[in-house]
Amino acid sequence: MIKILTSLCLTIPVLILACGPTGDPSKAAGEKDTGPLPLSAGKSIYSTHCVVCHGTDGGLGLNEAGDLRESEMTLEQRKQIISQGKGTMIAYRRILSEREIEVVARYTMELKKEGEADE
Repeated sequence: MIKILTSLCLTIPVLILACGPTGDPSKAAGEKDTGPLPLSAGKSIYSTHCVVCHGTDGGLGLNEAGDLRESEMTLEQRKQIISQGKGTMIAYRRILSEREIEVVARYTMELKKEGEADE
């Protein structure tokens, strides 16, 4: 009987700890990370959602997609179009977070710079 009680006393705390919360304990509950995402995240998001119409270098132009390498749009204009959509492009405001929209817009600005470097 003592062995059973000892086993239970040791097992129950381990199970409780195993079922505890995961994640960063330094953040308060409900606190969101507001720092900028790395540009590599923008490339990943672009590869997932944008490459079909815009191509890997931003110049494909399927489904009336603009050439991102030649675009004169500002970062804010790019963010608005990604968020709200334009023409046949869908709005991503319900698919991507504001931070994801920001970083993919920043990434598209890099495509313009890469296009200029290739000239």
